[in-house]
Formats: sequence, C-alpha cells, structure tokens
Amino acid sequence: MNIQRAAVASGLSADTIRFYERQGVLPPPPRRANGYRDYSDQHVETLRLAVGLRGLGLSLNEMGAVLGLAHDGTCGDIRSVLTRTLAEAVEQLDGRIEELERSRTQIVELADSLERMEPGQESLPGMTPCECVQLIEASTILPLRAPTA
Repeated sequence: MNIQRAAVASGLSADTIRFYERQGVLPPPPRRANGYRDYSDQHVETLRLAVGLRGLGLSLNEMGAVLGLAHDGTCGDIRSVLTRTLAEAVEQLDGRIEELERSRTQIVELADSLERMEPGQESLPGMTPCECVQLIEASTILPLRAPTA
C-alpha cells in the first residue's frame, strides 16, 4: 500500500511517517519500481505501535529502539527493551512531576502574597529578599559603564 493508505490505517500523517523514517525511528519500507514506498500490513502495525509509544511520551530515540525490534527482533527482545524504556520514562515523569509540584507551590505562594498586598505596598507580605538582593538594593556602587571610544 502507498504512504497515504498507510497513514490512514495507522493514524499518523504521511509527513510524520516520512519524518520518522528520515530520523531512523522507523525502518524504511521497500520501494516499488516507480520509487513509491510500499507498506505492508506489518509496516502498518509498526506505525500503530509508533502512535502508541509517542502517546506515552517516549522520545524519538526511545521509540526507535523499540520499533527497530518490531521488524527484526523477537517478542522477548521487544519486551526487554520496552520494559527498560518504560521504566526510564517513569523516572523522567516522576522528576517532571516533582518540578511541576514545586512550581505550583511557588506560584500559589506568590499569588497569595499578591492578594495580601495593600495598595502602595512595595514588598510582598511574607517574602523577604535574599541577602544578595538586599546587598544590591543597599549598594551605593554605580553601575559599570561600557568604555567609550
């Protein structure tokens, strides 16, 4: 089947399929005499697997490791790589979740402080600038100027 039919059957766009092939994420299909790609049902299954892996948030490199085995490896090979890849993805997600929770806490604290500010107040309630900021604010040193020619 041609790339348009493979795209419809897999849920990927033809451009995405071409991009994945250029990046080495997907093995290229054989070509017909006219130069057009010739996708088999196995290729479409691999394309559907790519959709699922991308939906899980895997990077192109991580996807490539799994998809390369989809054509040439055994089920055990795929399972081994997929297990390791998914465990690494969970670790990365846990790190991102921690970062997002810290950011959320900071945003909530800032929003609460902003709501408690009185008109004309110049500093946020409950927020004391760090010593570096205090030193800079109290400094009488003039800013450096660029040398004139």
